Amino acid sequence: MRPIIRGILLDIAPPLIAYYGLRAAGASEYVALLTATVLAGSKVAYDAIRTRRLDPFAGYLMLNFGLSLAVGLSTSDARLLLAGTTMVGGIGGLVFLGSCVLGTPLTQVVSERVQTGEQDTSAAADAYRRRVHILLSAMWGAGLIVGTGVQLALIFATSVDVANALASAFSLATTGVLMTATFIVGKRARARWEEREQPEPVTAEQIDIPKG
Repeated sequence: MRPIIRGILLDIAPPLIAYYGLRAAGASEYVALLTATVLAGSKVAYDAIRTRRLDPFAGYLMLNFGLSLAVGLSTSDARLLLAGTTMVGGIGGLVFLGSCVLGTPLTQVVSERVQTGEQDTSAAADAYRRRVHILLSAMWGAGLIVGTGVQLALIFATSVDVANALASAFSLATTGVLMTATFIVGKRARARWEEREQPEPVTAEQIDIPKG
């Protein structure tokens, strides 16, 4: 869990610090939100340049931040900007769902990025692993879409500053719940696979004992 949590914090913390730092310095809500969006996208771009490759998950993040920037450039209304960037998260949920039927499930891409040990590469193991990640990606997709709906309700029910704080907190909480569910499902899936690989015990009825 440690590398995944560290990566999420590095992605989320700088934009939030930039937003509230600029607001404390007297910047407008629009400038603060747009700066936070650009900063978040710059982090993803830097990682891609540093590793000299753009994997599917990094591409998904770039799509999210690119759409957020497009929203920021198309409106000067801070509430609409916050709502637009939040809706990008819903689009991300659709991307997770789409990865279940097209290409590699996004959760499997993330898992392979942090995988350090040896894996069973047999056809049966690959098929089982894909089924598990299809379930996980579908769970993340549905969770992000539902979370987007709740955040939009908060945005239009409160002030922009309060909405940004509540939406960010809810987004972080949603991510935490999804991560916890992911590790629980993954642990159970691994246990089922290991039980499948263990030989069945031989019973007395199966042993042919000669008579006489």
